[in-house]
Amino acid sequence: MHDAWTLHAVVRELAARGGEPALFSVNAGKVQAHAAADVADRAQRLAAGLIEAGLLPGEPAALFAPNGPEWVIARLGIALAGGLGVAIDDISTDLEVEVLLRDSGCRRVFTVSAHLPAVARAVAGAAVHLLDGAGAGIADRSVSHWSTLLVPQAKPLPPLSPDAPAALVYTSGTTGTPKSFVLAWRHVAANVAALTGTGLVGRGDRVLLPLPMHHVYPLVVGLFTPLSAGAAVVFPESVTAAHMGEALREARATVIVGVPRLYLAMLAGIAARAAASSTLARLYVRAMLAVSGLARARLGLKLGRLLFRPLHARLGRSLRMMVSGGAHLEPGPLRRLEALGWDVYCGYGLAETASVFTGNRPGQKRIGSEGRAFAGEVRIAEANAAGIGEIQLKGPSVFAGYRNNPAETAAAFTADGWFHTGDLGRLDREGFVYVTGRAKEMIVLGGGKNIYPEELERAYGQSPFIGEMAVLERAGALVALVVPNLDAIRGAGIGKVEDAVRVALAERALALPSFQRLTGFAIAREPLPRTRLGKFRRFMLPELYAALSAGARPAAAGAPSAEDKALLESSPAREIWAVLGERYRDKPLHLDAHPQLDLGIDSLEAMALSLAVEARTGLRLADEDIGAAQTVRDLLRRAASADSAAAPALSAEDLAWLDPPRGGLRLLGAAIHVVNRIAVLAMFRLAVRGRGHLPADQAFIVTPNHSSDADVAVIAAALPWRLLRRVHWGGDIHRLFRSRVRRAVCRAMRVFPVDDRKPAVTLALAAEVLRRGGILVWFPEEWRSPDGTLQPLRPGIGWLLERAGAPAVPTAIFGTYAAMPRGRRWPRPAKVRVAFGIARPAAALAAESTGANPAERITASLRAAIAEGLGEGTAAAAG
Repeated sequence: MHDAWTLHAVVRELAARGGEPALFSVNAGKVQAHAAADVADRAQRLAAGLIEAGLLPGEPAALFAPNGPEWVIARLGIALAGGLGVAIDDISTDLEVEVLLRDSGCRRVFTVSAHLPAVARAVAGAAVHLLDGAGAGIADRSVSHWSTLLVPQAKPLPPLSPDAPAALVYTSGTTGTPKSFVLAWRHVAANVAALTGTGLVGRGDRVLLPLPMHHVYPLVVGLFTPLSAGAAVVFPESVTAAHMGEALREARATVIVGVPRLYLAMLAGIAARAAASSTLARLYVRAMLAVSGLARARLGLKLGRLLFRPLHARLGRSLRMMVSGGAHLEPGPLRRLEALGWDVYCGYGLAETASVFTGNRPGQKRIGSEGRAFAGEVRIAEANAAGIGEIQLKGPSVFAGYRNNPAETAAAFTADGWFHTGDLGRLDREGFVYVTGRAKEMIVLGGGKNIYPEELERAYGQSPFIGEMAVLERAGALVALVVPNLDAIRGAGIGKVEDAVRVALAERALALPSFQRLTGFAIAREPLPRTRLGKFRRFMLPELYAALSAGARPAAAGAPSAEDKALLESSPAREIWAVLGERYRDKPLHLDAHPQLDLGIDSLEAMALSLAVEARTGLRLADEDIGAAQTVRDLLRRAASADSAAAPALSAEDLAWLDPPRGGLRLLGAAIHVVNRIAVLAMFRLAVRGRGHLPADQAFIVTPNHSSDADVAVIAAALPWRLLRRVHWGGDIHRLFRSRVRRAVCRAMRVFPVDDRKPAVTLALAAEVLRRGGILVWFPEEWRSPDGTLQPLRPGIGWLLERAGAPAVPTAIFGTYAAMPRGRRWPRPAKVRVAFGIARPAAALAAESTGANPAERITASLRAAIAEGLGEGTAAAAG
């Protein structure tokens, strides 16, 4: 079977294809085709030249260059000459290049001009052949253009034995200690023959290959297999979305060979484009996705290409199939891709198995699985009650062992000859493999509980506020590194990134057993370290977590440029820089610092900063200027163009929300209060304490804890009838004011809009309520608690109490979390209590705590008072 496949046969087939393209490169929007016969001819002449130059059978020769047709021809030439290919990642560091070249013993390197210094430092005197440029003007005699090696083929090239070495492979380094091993041509042949036999690709297909070919997966699946099947390979200029789309369209690619991260990024781009469309367009996309997905799953109909024609036109009408490997592609994204109109096939394998070992194929596909074995056997060792154990493999593509490392080789195989993959999974009755995690990455907690980080990362990572996250162990407990999705957080109107992440993680934790819950997290600005195929470099995570937990941030990027110096010397940037230095002296202040992630400037701190800047310069910074700035440099530039005469003032439209409802709206409000009180008393058996603590004839703020959407209804029912006509509420502008009906109800109930992105306007409206003698209900946590416990209070309440001079009534609500926690749409019957505390003037609250300023002291004391009330409520309920 696989014995019939040889590289020589592939090259003969290329020659027979004549002028038919075998390789495409797309650069600057231009497509360059390379005829199959020409590729075969140059590869054979290069092989002849290498033999003539003294390359011995099995001698290692390195490729240290980006993907492209020249890389392919060089790789084929080395192989046809009997050499051992050693591919090095094009983005390797100088140290990595030195280690790999010296360890492999390479004395011949195919590279590009940009890498010449690194190669020269790594191996002095090596024969270096440039794959770029024309080779003119090269002074070093050891450096030549690769084309100088092309000679006429005077005699047949040496045959390649199935046991001859094909590739020297270095592990990806996810554990920090790369090992090396040699794949023979029989290992490669087993997989290429199996893949071509599936018929997934064939004559006329054009396979887009964005992955670096130093990995075995793109080399075997993305290069050797298409060329063997009579297809062509397309190389994009880079892996950016723009260049990928350009290559798909211009080269008319029909297939992509990629990794899950590539497809997730594609889906994210599609989702972002839909989110920026009209409401009608968004609804259409959702509906059509549901229809197409259902038709695909239930009837086998492929409606996506018809329903999403504009999308296919934009990405490439010819694209029909996506191949995913290197990591697990979750069923949800896979189904979305298929609903959009593409066929998606996933497989499983390791570099030690010449890449692919199992795979889905036409007529033999299970979404969520990695398919069945192609040319070997799979077994699950030491399976638990759920059938999950280590995946072990045996077959013709499995390597022989690690190079110069008998201890690692012995550890890699069982006594009866099966390969330890180190992966965990299960087999169904039909032989489909389901991968669940890495045994080597399993975390064992102090209580003996086994944690598979990939499972938790999927569970927690479902929140739109989390861009990516990695779970690790620290001091016997679970913690996480989180890269937030700033666009989603900003789009939701949330002022503080840390709050969004904390609540998102806590909310997801509710569905998990206690031993799988995180005890802490650290926020990272940059993407977490991964291999080129998208796997976390987990050995690097503990040090990164420790650094970020200790407050480490990216350092300033060298000396400021002349432009930056001019900015810092100009007014008002000079004065604002001085204010920043005073306020954030313990933070990593530099021009590239992120105002929110590095300096901690959330929406309310932005207001405080704006006031400080105004006091120093007379310039009022708009909330939007601070909130939209991505760097301190951006903030200073925005300040330079700000309108210094602009003063904060409430518009007539803002103030209209505080006017008493009239006519029908007044009757609607009264009716809602009556119905609400009846419903709350019936469902929650509401009991109220401390109504006598509520001031009768002055403005004040009711400040309850907030753990449920039911809190508003409960407080409204707990307040005396005589006070309700003076009560005003703040409501999230994104949740409550999105339609005309909702806005009318808000007017009837005296709810004014709260926009976290405009805290100055929100606080000014709240202060105006109190100035008019009204009563304000203000949930100082702002977020509903994800677990029912009291969260930190946002500092806005401190600012408000300090400036308004009105007292606060600390209020405790007990029982609403049990009745209607976050995520529950309808409440369930429960016993609810409300306890109004004694009214506390702002001055008294400020005197009870310590802090940098009165607002902070007021906030801290108020939280203590609410917590005390919650303790009383708990005791009363228990009694």
